[in-house]
Amino acid sequence: MSGGYIALIVIASLIVIFFIVIFSLLPVKSYFTALFSKCHISARKLITMRFRKLPVFDMVNAYITARTGNAGISLAEIENMHATDCDYNKFIQGLIACKNAGVNIDYNTYKKVYLSGKDILDFVQECLNSKVVETNFITAMCADLQEINAKIKITLKVNMKNLLSTLNEETILARINESVFSFISSTKDHKTILQAPQLLAKAIYDAEVDSGNFYEVVSADVMEINLGNNIALRKEKELIEKNRVLEQNRLEARRLTAVAVEQEMKARTEEMKAKLVEKEMEVPAALTEAVKEGKIDKLIDYYKLQNIQADTEMRRRLGGKFGSPENKNFDDDFDDDE
Repeated sequence: MSGGYIALIVIASLIVIFFIVIFSLLPVKSYFTALFSKCHISARKLITMRFRKLPVFDMVNAYITARTGNAGISLAEIENMHATDCDYNKFIQGLIACKNAGVNIDYNTYKKVYLSGKDILDFVQECLNSKVVETNFITAMCADLQEINAKIKITLKVNMKNLLSTLNEETILARINESVFSFISSTKDHKTILQAPQLLAKAIYDAEVDSGNFYEVVSADVMEINLGNNIALRKEKELIEKNRVLEQNRLEARRLTAVAVEQEMKARTEEMKAKLVEKEMEVPAALTEAVKEGKIDKLIDYYKLQNIQADTEMRRRLGGKFGSPENKNFDDDFDDDE
């Protein structure tokens, strides 16, 4: 056998051995899957990935999915996500969902959104759909001391310029509470707000409550507005009640003074009556003494004196009785008889 044939056999053997080694190291299934999917990956790259003990088949399938879905992710980026324990399959599906939904977002921005912990489907739905939230009753007092309660409905939508903002709907609600409270407090007459509730919505827009926020305010509508406590009226009622109590106490003090004076007069009257009785008890003895001394000649004079006193007392009592208002008609009849 000539040297040329031997050399040819050796070369052929080396080529066969080379291909055997290559095919033993190359993930053949992954290679041809990528090749037939028009996502060619070099054999060297696949062998390198195998030596690095990476999940070649899963990563190749994820890369094919990203290429066919126009996600714009390279195989190297998939390797980086694997190194950081990122679920690259879910990541790619979310990015494709954003592309299909018309949400214009690049890879780097979406990566930051994903790493922030947002759920993919929730994120896409938030980007596509508006979100409606309601405030609790916002209570504030106008300058006229009338309390007003207002409830606001806010329609929110994702602001594509602030996707990485950490400010959320709680921040917007807090700002809305502040702006509405400030507007009501600065209003002089509560009737102004009752007649034009849209002023509260205008105050929200003017305050730019969605500045730098993940959401933007699409609309603000006043759902309910009602009156609370009227502090001015309550103070007026309290003042009236206070004056009433003071006047009642003053009248009660006057009544007690009058009662005390009346009791004092009654006591003095009783005292005078007692003295009169005491003096009257001395009259019989004095008369007897006067008879003995001859100052009263006859006893009949004493009885005449007694009759005169009794007649005088009767006239006095009759005069007081008929002179009273309830006996006026009687007095008139008496005069006619005369």
